[in-house]
Formats: sequence, C-alpha cells, structure tokens
Amino acid sequence: MIRLFAALVLLLTACTGVSADTTDDEGAITFVDGLDTSSGRQVHRLVELWNEANPLEEVTFVEMSQSTDVHRAQLMTRAQDLAGERGGYESRCYDVMNLDTVWTPAFAESGYLEPLPVAEFDADRMLPQAVGQLRVGPDGQRLWAVPWRVDAGFLFYRRDVLDAEGERPPRTWAELRRLAVEVAPRHDLVGYVGQFADYEGLVVNAMEAIWANGGDPLLPDRPEAKAGVEFLARGFEEGWIPREATGYREEDSREVFQAGKALFMRNWPYVRPRLEGPGSAVAGRWGAVRLPGPSALGGWNLAVSRCSTNQRTAREFIGFLTREQTQRELFELAGWAPSRAGLYAGDGAARPWEAVLGESLRTALPRPTSAYYDELASVMRARLRLALAQPSSIDSLMDDLAEQVQEVRKGR
Repeated sequence: MIRLFAALVLLLTACTGVSADTTDDEGAITFVDGLDTSSGRQVHRLVELWNEANPLEEVTFVEMSQSTDVHRAQLMTRAQDLAGERGGYESRCYDVMNLDTVWTPAFAESGYLEPLPVAEFDADRMLPQAVGQLRVGPDGQRLWAVPWRVDAGFLFYRRDVLDAEGERPPRTWAELRRLAVEVAPRHDLVGYVGQFADYEGLVVNAMEAIWANGGDPLLPDRPEAKAGVEFLARGFEEGWIPREATGYREEDSREVFQAGKALFMRNWPYVRPRLEGPGSAVAGRWGAVRLPGPSALGGWNLAVSRCSTNQRTAREFIGFLTREQTQRELFELAGWAPSRAGLYAGDGAARPWEAVLGESLRTALPRPTSAYYDELASVMRARLRLALAQPSSIDSLMDDLAEQVQEVRKGR
C-alpha cells in the first residue's frame, strides 16, 4: 500500500499551504531527533562536524522528548500546523526529521514528506528489510525516507553467572524462565527485565512473545497469541520479572542490568557501549545473544519535510549521516546498528558482536505497516497492561482486543 502514497502526497500538498514546488536550495536547516542519549552524545558530535565544514549551511539540532510517543506527537503537531499556513512557515519547518520506522507511513500518507531518489543515497546497498517498505512509485526508485540506523532486540545476560553455574544462554523462553527462577535468586539477582511501561516498548515486547509462540499480533484472540501474553503475565505473577518493570523503558532496564541487579535483559544494540563504560558493574561480565524468538524490527529513518525550502542541503546532510564512515563510527561509538549491508561482512569469530547483530536482523519481523499504526498501538497497550496485571482475564481481554484491532485496521 505504501507505493500508492506518492499520488496521494501530491494531491494532499495541492490542498495545503505548503508549496509542492521543488525547493532545491542550499542554506541553514533544522534537524530534529529524539533526546541524544548515545554514549558520548554522538548526534551532537556529528552536527558539530557538519557545521564546521559547512558554515553557510548550518544545521540547528532540536532534541525531542526521550519518550517516543511524545516525540511522535510533537512532530505530527508541527507538521499539521505548518500544512494549514499560507506562508511564513520556513523558520519553523523541521527540514530533516528522524522518524521511527512505524511512523513513516502516516507522515507520508499525510503529505508531510518529500520523496527522495534511491540512487542518491546508495539505498540498494542498504539492508533490504530496512529499505523495502520505504520505496515509492512503480519502479521503486524513490524513497519516503532513508534508513539511518536499524534495530533488533537482544537478550543480554550475565556471562559470569551462567559460566559459574555451568549453564549456556537460553535458546527458548522456557529455558530463560528456568534460569530466571532457579539461578537468579542464588546470586541475588532479578530474573529478567524488559520494556513494559505504557508506551511503544510494551507493544514490541508483547509482539516478540506472541511471535515466539507462533502467534500473530494482529490476531490476538488466537491461542498462540494468548499464550505469548500469558507467558509474560505469569512472569510478573511468579516474580521472575519484577513488578517494577511495568514502569521500565529502555534506559530503566539498562540501568538495572548495568548496576549488576538482573540476570537477563531484553534491549537494543545501543546499550553495548554503556555496559562497558565507566562505572558499569557488569563491564567484561556480560554477553548477548539473539532473543529466543524473533525480534521486532526497529529502526529510524531520515526524511525531508515538504515544507523545507533548503532541500538540497537537507539531502546532503542525510547523505553525510548515512555514509559508510559515519555509520561505522556510530556502530563503534554509539552501538547503533548500521543500515548499510556491507558493514556486517566479516569473520564472525573475530567480530562476534556483528555476527549476533546480523543474525538478529535477518530473523527480525516488522511491525504492521499502516498509516493507522499509532491507533493500533494505543488499543494494544491498553489491553496489554490489563493482561499483565490480570492473567486470569487474558482470554476476555485478548478477545476484546481482536475486535478493536479489526476496527482500527478498517480505519474506523
């Protein structure tokens, strides 16, 4: 369906105050991303490097909330406000936006993005799973956005603890539960931490549990989907997932694991440098493997706003952020998984982290691609939070959720 967005974009922009004419000028631009929590504040570093080399095309970096839900709402509100104006919007335009992969269809369908040429960004050298749903037109030679970094969830574990117990990292969720129940208490650790707060992370963690049980998140009333959610709910009930984790986001779970308080953690690749950083209680004592089931495919895409009057600079800045050298540096310094496929080549024995990362990405599954994804995630979060608190009500809650999912998919 995303390939149909191009015609819709042209129609929508003809009805708004944002000109549909090409504005291929150079000059100062604004770049907006989430809060830069990367090790060493790598986004700030890159913006400073660009500005030193391009003083006449200065980039102003605007940081949004660390909450992805708030971040999305702020971007959408600004885009909607500018679409209704008849001029004078240039100074308030976010020329380059960093969009979560599941937000991109909604921004494209609403007419807020400028399609970009595939060849200009070496998109054919990027991971196919990251690029595929962003292509525009019958020949697929334009993009709604350029993949900057991709993501797959990992299972981080205390290698020193498992080695002392003569255990290997779990390959199934059942094995993980056994180790979390039996081994973690002997070392005064909680068993497992993930992301279960009321935000997108809860949806991702639940989808991964559903996939691991052979279920489909869009069919939550099926036995396999119910079993996946029940597994997590029983984890809270049995105590090997601490009740406090119902308020955890990525950084909360990282802090618990990095402080040496958990046996297992589900998180994204960005935490790797932090676990080895100053003051880490687990430096040199942790390991990482792919999740026992498929991970949700995550990622962030760089898009040019249609309101931008300096789109040439915007495209060049995206090219700078996605070039091979920059992506290699971000992988090494920030732990961000690159979108360029060539950076995953190499000897897995010599570069084990890259091998695990590549395996996780190859087996990752995309979340539903829909302009209504935000509404879909909202109804899922509401029912999932109740399910984690009330395992005995999972059947009825998931049946109700199935009806709501179908209504949202119909655009109601």
